[in-house]
Amino acid sequence: MQSLSDDALLRRLTELTQQSRRVEVDLVAHIAEVDARRLYAREAAPSMFVYCTERLYLSEAEAYLRIAAARASREQPGLLAMLGDGRLHLSAIARLAPHLTIANRDAVLQRATHRSKRQIEELVAELSPRPDAPAWRTRARARTRPGASVRRWCAPC
Repeated sequence: MQSLSDDALLRRLTELTQQSRRVEVDLVAHIAEVDARRLYAREAAPSMFVYCTERLYLSEAEAYLRIAAARASREQPGLLAMLGDGRLHLSAIARLAPHLTIANRDAVLQRATHRSKRQIEELVAELSPRPDAPAWRTRARARTRPGASVRRWCAPC
């Protein structure tokens, strides 16, 4: 690679990224089909996750993201096209899938296009806000000599 010009190196990196995305889409589509047919059971794996981690030797994170994308793509086939052209990454699909409906799908996916994982998390929080955590305190008795009644207040962790 040392002999490649800067322009050639950047072109090659872009080509490799595009190839990687095509392979990723194919991998996710195959995982979706194996999952749908439950072929992992035929290989003595109790779940698709176990099959991916123990038979395909994917890390737990790789398996989770690809299975989540595979399952989401069966419900929303357009997700694979977006994964393939780089508009969405695996983390985005995994985080957004539970929040996509027929009514909001197009708008949400448009907003999610080319966003970072952090930006996707903010979008998910906006789509499905959680109530604020309650501000409560617990009282814990301090262990002291017998007969003493010292109390401390501490906030929960």
